[in-house]
Amino acid sequence: MSTAITLVDVEKTYHGDGVVTRALQSVTLTLDKGQFTAILGPSGSGKTTLLTLIGTLDRPTAGTIRYGDVDVLALKGKRIADFRFEHIGFVFQQFHLLPALTALENVMAPLFSRKVSYDKKARARELLAWVGLEAKSDALPSQLSGGEQQRVAIARALVNRPDWLLADEPTGNLDTRNSENIVKLLRTYQQEHGSGIVLITHDQTLADQADRIIEMRDGRIVSDSGKETG
Repeated sequence: MSTAITLVDVEKTYHGDGVVTRALQSVTLTLDKGQFTAILGPSGSGKTTLLTLIGTLDRPTAGTIRYGDVDVLALKGKRIADFRFEHIGFVFQQFHLLPALTALENVMAPLFSRKVSYDKKARARELLAWVGLEAKSDALPSQLSGGEQQRVAIARALVNRPDWLLADEPTGNLDTRNSENIVKLLRTYQQEHGSGIVLITHDQTLADQADRIIEMRDGRIVSDSGKETG
């Protein structure tokens, strides 16, 4: 698969209570795999809507979205679910860990219904060790700190070795030290595996650690800058 995600003239409009909300307006954008991109903007700027569309969790009102040569808007049902599993990992502000499962089981959760060529438990243990939580594999989420829960969530997002990791305010519930550690983990994964990282944030300090910063206002891209990556 080609290394780029391409959006052309993407729009997203919501209708409710007689009100029309244009969440995204004529967004054209190319994201390169192997690059760490931050999307910056205030609440309501459209950045989470954009990430949701990039992640194939929703469909635009207009426009096209392609992963390389694949028109993802042409995929439906099981085909889009399989595509998402094979290529995309998600990290959210809310950790979304299953409270009755251990850390190890939470990392394995996306694999429960999947046939894979590798040992599921071994992969999950490897990732827990990678995020520094090998000793907490049997702990329940309630026994983990916020930073530890987010590291489990990151391990879970990486269990399918995705080409793209999409992170929506992953440090929003964390203190400064834990926030910096989470961004370092994302950067390390990108550098080790050549994956694309897209980070949604309202924090300029975190955005400044990315290779490229896209700023949004009122559903539009208002600036796009960054250094070249090798």
